Amino acid sequence: MRLTSEAGAPWVVRHGIAGPVEVRDGRSRPLRYSDAGDGAIRIALPKGNSALITARGDRPDLTIAPVRPNGEAPRWGLEDA
Repeated sequence: MRLTSEAGAPWVVRHGIAGPVEVRDGRSRPLRYSDAGDGAIRIALPKGNSALITARGDRPDLTIAPVRPNGEAPRWGLEDA
């Protein structure tokens, strides 16, 4: 889950990730966060900065690239139903 702060105020996020999490900045450096209870965490994030919340030890590939289709489809989108 990636968040970007538009106001510079602390965030309280109920992330829905099972088990321990890690919070990293846009350069993949660890960010401090605290447990806010009930499955939520509190992150102090300066205006314009972003945070990535992942399961502990997970390093998802964040590269934007074409995706292979999983079946035939019209080149310019699916037909209306």
